[in-house]
Amino acid sequence: MKRVASKISIAFVCALLGFMLTHQFRVMNSKTSDGSINQNSADIIHQNEQLTKQKEEYEEKLKAVESKLSQYENASASRNDESKILLEQLEQLRNVNGATELVGEGITIYITPKSSIVNANYQGHYIQDLDLVDIVNELYAGQAEAISINDIRLLGKSGIRTAGNAIIIGNERISPYKPVVIKAIGKKELLESAVTFVGSIPETLSNTCDVKSEVSNEVKIPKSNTPVEDFKYAKPVAK
Repeated sequence: MKRVASKISIAFVCALLGFMLTHQFRVMNSKTSDGSINQNSADIIHQNEQLTKQKEEYEEKLKAVESKLSQYENASASRNDESKILLEQLEQLRNVNGATELVGEGITIYITPKSSIVNANYQGHYIQDLDLVDIVNELYAGQAEAISINDIRLLGKSGIRTAGNAIIIGNERISPYKPVVIKAIGKKELLESAVTFVGSIPETLSNTCDVKSEVSNEVKIPKSNTPVEDFKYAKPVAK
């Protein structure tokens, strides 16, 4: 009888120890998980702060450049025909570098994530950075003169990449889960052909979003918030 009682006591102690170890393991896992979440949140906050600071710096530089351009234009306005030609060239450079708001015929592409009912089990991003890159490339192939994504003007140095739960375009953030509007100015027939050609819209995007486009005689694209910086390493080849 004593042996049975001893065995029962030992079994009870082992069960109790097992329960305590299991509970401790779960607590440690929970803390680790919370720590990862907190770390991810801290990383996202830090990244947002960096992008905000960078944007403010760009805006200040842009104001300084625009002020200098205005001074040059005023100084040259009353001069000869040669100065007028230089002014026209300067205006063209400003258009290309995103320093002016543009309007002209072109196309607008609407990308709208499908309803959550259809994609209830979908865990990834509805809109991928490479999807946007593919569409932009098709528009440039269709001789687009200016392009914007959610009113963010694209320039030669504008990168499009995924970072955490956002897509970074230049120094701006957009959500891969919300509607995206791409605008392009150029010959509207060519642009329409570029994005309606079979395979021009990525299949991954078609599976998760509704993609529609419309041509117009008046598409407006805002100026860029990113100033053009001087080259630090590239220099003209000596003739």
